[in-house]
Amino acid sequence: MFNWRDISMAGLIVLAIIFFTCKKSSLQASINSPEHRVSHYIAERKTPVAFAADISYSLTDENSLVNWVSFEEAYKACKKNPKPILVDVYTTWCGPCKMMSAKTFNHPQIAKYINDSFYAVKFDAEGKDSVKFDKYVFVSTDPSNSKAPHQFAASILDNQLSYPSIVFLNNQIQRLDIIKGFMPPQNFEPILTYYGSGDYQKTKWEDYQKDFKTTIK
Repeated sequence: MFNWRDISMAGLIVLAIIFFTCKKSSLQASINSPEHRVSHYIAERKTPVAFAADISYSLTDENSLVNWVSFEEAYKACKKNPKPILVDVYTTWCGPCKMMSAKTFNHPQIAKYINDSFYAVKFDAEGKDSVKFDKYVFVSTDPSNSKAPHQFAASILDNQLSYPSIVFLNNQIQRLDIIKGFMPPQNFEPILTYYGSGDYQKTKWEDYQKDFKTTIK
């Protein structure tokens, strides 16, 4: 004989599993269709793997031209004064990450545009500090392991942990795009302005790129 109470409870459990499986934080939800995302058109640059000891670039937040803040600081500032957010996901051992910081982010024109148009976050993908976002708290997957990835990095990159990864979020903290690998200033500038200006909302990347006039010599 069927126990309708048990069947009803089982049904509720199934629905709950489906709901939480399908539910994503807004950090994971890409709001752009593929024809508008820059990453749909560019191939990830195969920068040779290099470790910190092999790279002469050394750039700290203190001497960076970009006004880097924590994600929590960017989130709070964005709620008061809405601007898109740029997140540089890096690791301390990653050579291309150091090149991106020293050559691209520290280029005067690139840095000025970032400071004027974005809240900029530099996030160590293997850091140990917790990150609070809305109802979510992200922590290290293994605090005892110096190389363990952080939950925040895994979430914002959809578990595709490639460094450096530059994540663009709109002022609603929804992900617009992920750009992977090192890019020199001339290559990064049009992508930066595409998302910083809001032109991605009305113009396809192919059309924007054709008409773009660089200001970097």
